[in-house]
Amino acid sequence: MSNPYEFFNYLEQLQPSIRLDAGQPEIPVRGEIIQAAVDSLLKGETGYASTRGLQELREAIAEVEKVTPQEVIVAPGAKFLIVAEIARAEKIAVISPHWSAYTLMVKEMGKKLRVIRTTYQSRWTPDLADLRDLDASLLILNYPNNPTGRVLPPRELQRLIDIVESRGIKIVSDEVYGDISFVDFQSPREIYENVVTVKSFSKLYSMTGFRLGYAIASPEEIEKIRSFLEATVTSVPIFVQRAGIRAIEMKDEIAKEIKKEYRRRTMKAKSILRGLKFHAPEGAFYIFLKIPMDGFAFSRKLLKRDVAVFPGSMFGNYPDFIRISLAGMGWERGLHIIKEEVQCALQ
Repeated sequence: MSNPYEFFNYLEQLQPSIRLDAGQPEIPVRGEIIQAAVDSLLKGETGYASTRGLQELREAIAEVEKVTPQEVIVAPGAKFLIVAEIARAEKIAVISPHWSAYTLMVKEMGKKLRVIRTTYQSRWTPDLADLRDLDASLLILNYPNNPTGRVLPPRELQRLIDIVESRGIKIVSDEVYGDISFVDFQSPREIYENVVTVKSFSKLYSMTGFRLGYAIASPEEIEKIRSFLEATVTSVPIFVQRAGIRAIEMKDEIAKEIKKEYRRRTMKAKSILRGLKFHAPEGAFYIFLKIPMDGFAFSRKLLKRDVAVFPGSMFGNYPDFIRISLAGMGWERGLHIIKEEVQCALQ
């Protein structure tokens, strides 16, 4: 099992009671959001929609993101929007640790991939020397980062952008955790024009099964993405988009509550895992924990205690790490078990 999707399917068969593996929030979708989808279905909104997305949803997103509706496009999940960019690029670079879907997409598209490795010792900060000779047409950034929770500070981001801009490289900024940041988060599109920003309703609103995401880019870039979506998925169901509109209307209220909850979980996790090796996340809801043995072997040990996590090697060349999701069921009890097992392995 070389990627989280295969491992997740394996875990679904085992059904462990403590799920610290996938980024599946246990916080339920708000009733008002579900009702918006139901009302849409009952009104008979079951046909095709515009590939760009409902005008009302694009306008709502544009208002929140401070752009024009012409700079917004909606898709069935953020992943399709990233694929749309990979499909038109020749050489792709990612900064690791990284969400394994990036490499799966690149491989499926038959493209060339360059992995820029970061280290625990550098606090997961990219070495700019690795970027100065970067031979790529597209760089995928993901901050707040999955799996580390790292957020690049503005000075480091500016240095990275300066190099990327000098080489004419386009950036896809995967910001699905952008609204769950515990420090100041700056989007690359604030300081660089050649950026496609990708966001999702999955994490902030817990709407993983709705498969709803959107991209922000220049009108010209949006048209290129539209062409790709027309050739693949056509459009997002109208009732899903109606739910998205209601979610956007409730964003301020939900974001305040969700950020507070994940900050609380992060602080509690730091307390429980004190003494172990990890960098406190600055956003998202993951902890990338260094362990004294192989991550797959350690994950199997945890499964014997009914705890599920993902091995670190699923996020790059990090065999002595595991990723812990603080969004899942039984997270507090699971953290105590993980600490016990790490301490046992150290003896």
